[in-house]
Amino acid sequence: MSSVKLRLLASAVAKSCYGASLTYDVVSKLASDAKLEEKEGEAVVAAIRWMLESAAGAVVAAAVLDSELQQLGLPKEHAAAITRVYTDHHHHLLPHLHHTSLTVGRDVTWSCKVVGVSVGGKQKAVVSVSVQDGPAAATPTTLALTPAQLQALIHELTEARQLMESIC
Repeated sequence: MSSVKLRLLASAVAKSCYGASLTYDVVSKLASDAKLEEKEGEAVVAAIRWMLESAAGAVVAAAVLDSELQQLGLPKEHAAAITRVYTDHHHHLLPHLHHTSLTVGRDVTWSCKVVGVSVGGKQKAVVSVSVQDGPAAATPTTLALTPAQLQALIHELTEARQLMESIC
């Protein structure tokens, strides 16, 4: 994919992060021009979204983002294209990320239930955890976890809580 097409795609993805919808036509046109299959195009969109949101969430300077992307192996032109889009859109991304993140003091509701899932003809226990950030959220975020994954999540959350309490 050329750096110009990557910049166009990254700009469309950045706009979709904070409001505008990302149309399938835009992605498929740019992906087909670059001779990417549909799944590869989806992967590129997901990677760009992750890079932009992660950089904005960590308030990374554009020069640092450019350097990090090059260190990860992205060609200089591609790194510059993504960095340029980040520079153009980070002032819109920050408020959106702040508004959509879970914060202390908001009404966060959650539920947890054990459900049975049939895997290969055998019943397996799975824990379904749903989190909804306030009444404005249309649909809750739901995770399906195996008992081992649930134990790992509990352990990591306990460590995170201890770390946060030691800082405060």
